[in-house]
Amino acid sequence: MLENFDKKLLSDPGFKEDSVREVIIVPILSRLGYHPSGENTVVRSKTLTQPFIYVGTSRHPVKIIPDYTLLSNDKPVMVLDAKSPTESVTSQANIQQAYSYAIHPEIQCEHFALCNGKRLAVFSTRSLNPLLNIGFDEFESRWEEIEKHFLPKYLLNPELRKFAPDFGVAVSRLGMKPEAELTMIQIRLGLISRVSDQLYTASVNTELAGVDHCVSFDFTPEKLPLIIAGLPEALRRQFSEALTRAPYQAGADLCIEIDARTHLGEAVTVEHETFIPLVVDEVFGSRFNPYPPEGGNDVPSHVFRLRYAFKIQTDNPGNA
Repeated sequence: MLENFDKKLLSDPGFKEDSVREVIIVPILSRLGYHPSGENTVVRSKTLTQPFIYVGTSRHPVKIIPDYTLLSNDKPVMVLDAKSPTESVTSQANIQQAYSYAIHPEIQCEHFALCNGKRLAVFSTRSLNPLLNIGFDEFESRWEEIEKHFLPKYLLNPELRKFAPDFGVAVSRLGMKPEAELTMIQIRLGLISRVSDQLYTASVNTELAGVDHCVSFDFTPEKLPLIIAGLPEALRRQFSEALTRAPYQAGADLCIEIDARTHLGEAVTVEHETFIPLVVDEVFGSRFNPYPPEGGNDVPSHVFRLRYAFKIQTDNPGNA
């Protein structure tokens, strides 16, 4: 995106705000999918019919017109203002000006951003601290974070930023072919769901390149007994029964640990994301781990949870 840009120019007195707009911001917005026309659009220097806002009965002028107003289906979702490299993207005055524009009745978007070439900062009208504040050298390595703060689906649904990136998508981007085998050892399973009579799926979080990712394991009903084989008989029965009735889910709570041979499945697109499950071809190990780490995957309160179905006995009766 900016691989041919010499960052030394950011210290050149001749590299000013207009250069930041054209050389830094335009390529970023283009890569994000904002164009002059289409579903996600960018409007340059959008003027206001009434260039002021009221605070109580006092009228306050809006002193700037941000360089870019980002829209999704004609609805403003963010304003972005360019600054000279000599200006700070976190100075109170600059934040205040962009904020006043974002909350204006003719705009009314929750997010606003400032970029001086050296840094890119994103803010919410609901928070004092920046949601994102990264330097030029991180623009490429932290691109997924930039997407999570600029793409319309995240701007309109900020809670989606909490979703971990998908493991299958990540390894696919790294070049793994669908036919390649991926052997996973000591997988601690989270929530298991019965999707249909012929499909079950299990989820768990794992780390890839220092970042938490969500992994989905798809498997057929025949593999369920192999996956829960490590559980004591009473727990196997309870767990299996939970998957035969609504909501057709059971929380393994990281107590079920398996070894499996898998391959990449087909990409699945849902409302807000695309994920690629790992299809379980063979289960060659299953264990019951009664001492799972604290936390684990979030499980709705109405779903059966394995950790509440057994009690750990110790030598000291008072510590049961």
